[in-house]
Amino acid sequence: MMLVGRKYLVKGIKLKTSTERLFIRKKEYRKMKKITFIFMLLITLSACAGEEGKMTENFSNQISDDRMLLVLSAPSIHESYYQPVFDLIVEFQIEYAKVIMGNDNVVIIVDADTKPYYEEDLPEDILIEAEVYDIWMRDFTLVNPLKPVQFQYTWASMTKRESRQVQRSFAAFADKYDIQRGKTPLLLDGGNLVDNYAGGVITTTRFMEDNELSYSEAKEALIDLLGATEVAILEPDEEVLAHSDGMVMWIDANMLLVNDYSDYPEFRELILDELEASFPAVTLIEVPVEYGQNKAGEWEGFESACGVNLNSTLTFENIYVPVFDMAHDQSAVDIIRENTTKKVITFNAEGVCPMGGSVRCLTWQLTGENAKKLILAARED
Repeated sequence: MMLVGRKYLVKGIKLKTSTERLFIRKKEYRKMKKITFIFMLLITLSACAGEEGKMTENFSNQISDDRMLLVLSAPSIHESYYQPVFDLIVEFQIEYAKVIMGNDNVVIIVDADTKPYYEEDLPEDILIEAEVYDIWMRDFTLVNPLKPVQFQYTWASMTKRESRQVQRSFAAFADKYDIQRGKTPLLLDGGNLVDNYAGGVITTTRFMEDNELSYSEAKEALIDLLGATEVAILEPDEEVLAHSDGMVMWIDANMLLVNDYSDYPEFRELILDELEASFPAVTLIEVPVEYGQNKAGEWEGFESACGVNLNSTLTFENIYVPVFDMAHDQSAVDIIRENTTKKVITFNAEGVCPMGGSVRCLTWQLTGENAKKLILAARED
């Protein structure tokens, strides 16, 4: 601003009176105030963006390469088959989810009418509203979370029509969230494949029978499909489901735990011979197991899984081990702890084991982008 006689020049504007000068000064003040407000707003928004980034730490699930995602499927309140034990299953899944949180990631798939039974006890950001028609996620979903493959679900536990409906409900869910996986027409329940994710695969003769394959053909099929290097095919220890995950558990790539079948010497020899021949460099460790001590009564048509501690869920850093308030539990857990650097997390499975399965049987495992998709979907649902 410069003085020209009794006139002022302010940004090229000639002012003749004090009123005009005051008007311009107020106008300039308002303009500066507006600029300051915008500047402060930008700073605030930037800070909020930073806070939003920090807020992601408050989600129940943390997207991390160190964590695996464990997915459970809730029983529908409308499903008459599970109605007698509905409360027991819900209670088990809620407590299981609480145990997982903070160690790994967890998502529960639940339909709209059943969701209220979970919302009271679990955070909303681990629940996905959808309809998957059964709770035994291990069997009809995917094997190997690192290189997922979807087999055709067998009908050992239900009719052929029902098994197709169950897997179609899963496939629709997986397709909706773009879950990447390979597919094969070969028949297999996921519980009948125990994989160390390093080339070692175990199944039972049920896989041969279902697919009408010889012993050598069955091994070759799994080697080709899964990229396996060594495959063992065991005689099952029960005839209904004939799953290998009630018999053995990889504790790492070179160490395998197997039920102690000392009460059945001929069967024990048969199992150990097959494992030693198939995995010559692997250490085998026998673990106590108890059968026939089902406190709640056997579920119709199935042999109880109560007493089988090896039906555990293994992730990158943790092992979730079912216990049953039985005398052998502590010994079995001690053997697992002595032979792993992973965190061993025990969890009572008495509420579900009478139905023929427990922790592993109820769990679908995901990693990488597949896991991330479901974690984000649960946050947005």
